[in-house]
Amino acid sequence: MYRTLIITAGLGLLFKTGAAQDSTQGRIHYEITYHLHAALKPDQLQYKDLVPESTTESAVLVYRGQRVKTFLDDAVDKEQDGVNTQITVSSSEGTERYMDLEKGMLWWVNKAQEPPVLVEKKLSGAAAEEKVTESAGTREILGYTCKKLVMKAKKGSTQTVWYTTALPIRAGSPIGVYTDRGVVLGLESRLFTLRATRLELVPVAEKEVLPPAGMKTVRE
Repeated sequence: MYRTLIITAGLGLLFKTGAAQDSTQGRIHYEITYHLHAALKPDQLQYKDLVPESTTESAVLVYRGQRVKTFLDDAVDKEQDGVNTQITVSSSEGTERYMDLEKGMLWWVNKAQEPPVLVEKKLSGAAAEEKVTESAGTREILGYTCKKLVMKAKKGSTQTVWYTTALPIRAGSPIGVYTDRGVVLGLESRLFTLRATRLELVPVAEKEVLPPAGMKTVRE
């Protein structure tokens, strides 16, 4: 009887601690798998047997209130089965991005310029050339129920996006895919696959989610 009381009290304490977690700030860790064979151009197919079919990298989304920072490596250099794979990740909005969701603003560091500059832009959803369709399908990721979006560009490329509304931000993902419907925890396309692997509801310093100070700012 004594042991039962101790276990019950312990479980009660555990539930109380979990419920007290602050979901308004934290870090979401992602795993990105690049499908290398699918990315090969026709004149590169002769080298197909010399590169692995895919390689994996990590990315992070950090948020505090309605302030968000996302980042991933813009250069992937890995060795697998004696083959060295080098990938340069290019994006029109950089690989280090900052968002103010209340003001609807986006910033990223343009490292191509010397010295680097901070680019400022109005945050927007799907591009005009994309058709976005909400699907009835759902998927569980990290214990959250995610809704399904299918984004199809006029050029024919398709992305399947899995997002949740259970967290108090509408931040998109760390790879430039933004939707004001929720936080993207999964994404599938011909060239890469993204999936959230861990969520940490931990304190985040305000300066960590603010664009770097002292840089020249240009507007797009």
